[in-house]
Amino acid sequence: MQTGQSIIAWLLSAPAIILLTLLVILPSIQMLTLGFLSSESQEYTLANFKTLLNSKFAIQAFWRTIRVSLIATAFTILGGYPIMYWLRHAGPRLSAIILTITIFPLMTSVVVRAFGWTVILGPSGILNRTMIKFGIISEPLALLNNEIAVIIGETHLLLPYMVLALVAVMQKVDPSLEEAAKSLGANPFITFVRVTLPLSLPGLLSGTLLVFALAMTAFATPLLLGGGRTPLLTTLMYSYAYTLYDWNRAAAVALILVVLAIVFFSVQRFYAQIKMKSYE
Repeated sequence: MQTGQSIIAWLLSAPAIILLTLLVILPSIQMLTLGFLSSESQEYTLANFKTLLNSKFAIQAFWRTIRVSLIATAFTILGGYPIMYWLRHAGPRLSAIILTITIFPLMTSVVVRAFGWTVILGPSGILNRTMIKFGIISEPLALLNNEIAVIIGETHLLLPYMVLALVAVMQKVDPSLEEAAKSLGANPFITFVRVTLPLSLPGLLSGTLLVFALAMTAFATPLLLGGGRTPLLTTLMYSYAYTLYDWNRAAAVALILVVLAIVFFSVQRFYAQIKMKSYE
């Protein structure tokens, strides 16, 4: 009987396993193979990675990717908590409106949003024209094709993920705990540090992991807002693959991104375990 149930379970899961193998496992193996394969001698070597280490352009792209991802993640945290707090303390109708406005960007294409920011941040865009009109600046600022534009675009792109992660956790928390802290004399800052922050820590950690991973692997936003002057690892990988047609080096860059994601995930999990034990 158990053998028959096991066979049925395997048969039911077979389509998912086959799909996962074709779309994830086999491409990952091919990427791993290409990354260590020399395009000249067709031998397995570390030459692709050595070339990247010796390339000033690639090193700059590496550190820029880390820097932009960390700053964008920090900005989503700074923007996510006020929105989460507003959602928790607003009325049902206002909360629904705020949540709709927050998640509405997720319903729009990433490319469309990036082009929208080019309209806002461009030399003749809304922001520059407004500042010139009010005499704040005398000539347009260079707000495109740099890290500032990429950080703005990625923060706008990823803020809903942080808000949803925080709201999902805080919805299960009794609001009377914060009210009790205030009734005992705690000011809003102390209430946030001693009550809200510890209770929201699981959502903060999961949101940080998700946002950082998405920021590090974002492609359309850095390409359209950063341009060729501000390459990240994803746009560098695209250049190797579709401009230089060097798929081996592009695979090496992809492997570096995978390693970065694994390292960040491991550090995040280790830190989460320490923090959870400290609050027990």
